[in-house]
Amino acid sequence: MPGARWTKSETKSLRKQLKEGRAIEDVEIDGRSEHAIRRQAGRLNLISQRDGRYRWPQRQLDKLRELAGQGLTVGEIYEFELLGEPARSLWAIRKTWGRLGLSDPRRAERMRQRKVWAPGERRKFDAYLRKHSGAMTPEQIGTHWGLARSTVARRQTELGIKRTRAQVLKMEYSRNKREAARVRLRKRNLTYWRERRERREQELAELADQLRRRGCETQTCVDCGQSWPRRPEFFHTTEKRISIGTSRYFKHRCILCENRRRRQKAKQSAASADG
Repeated sequence: MPGARWTKSETKSLRKQLKEGRAIEDVEIDGRSEHAIRRQAGRLNLISQRDGRYRWPQRQLDKLRELAGQGLTVGEIYEFELLGEPARSLWAIRKTWGRLGLSDPRRAERMRQRKVWAPGERRKFDAYLRKHSGAMTPEQIGTHWGLARSTVARRQTELGIKRTRAQVLKMEYSRNKREAARVRLRKRNLTYWRERRERREQELAELADQLRRRGCETQTCVDCGQSWPRRPEFFHTTEKRISIGTSRYFKHRCILCENRRRRQKAKQSAASADG
């Protein structure tokens, strides 16, 4: 609720949490962002904002860029005081980190889209979890509330109502999702094998043209009636024992028609099994 006046209960909660020794970054007030909490604490003189007003020298800016390039996080830089003097607060480092464009764009976008709870909304969310966690998956609940699945699961764990993975998989939403995934996978596989057959047929057609130009002996397929080079690339071979040894000859159907008949038989067998 940007711009909303602070209520007495919110101010009281802010004072209480800081008095208990909680860091300003860990203070939680429903409906208030971290920036709003810090700004209000500064106005009430509950925290010192003096460090954040010191101008950043170039050496600290360069050091911050260097540490970011090494893969260190804002928290690690603050915890181990890697920037040297003057000391910088976690908030100051975080803000400068963003101004220098060191943030992960995807993470920054997620942070901008992070849900800010309105007063009393978190209690309603907890009540919703207690009521629906037995029938709805964390993903469903997250979609309903505009939250990540992991956020929902973490809160369920804190409340002691998180369902096991086996229980979640038995829910109707999970079953429907698995079935939809199987349908997508089947379509993708059918497309893959169709495109692969088309490429193979094109390759055989090009090879056949080359062999015909060389005068290669041909044979006509009894199914498609097309003339193909009389070679193993186009006709399967079989062997037959005769009195003087073994005779090898080409089958009467081309490889493409043989494969087509095999696929048709497989479909018929599958249909019979389903029936």
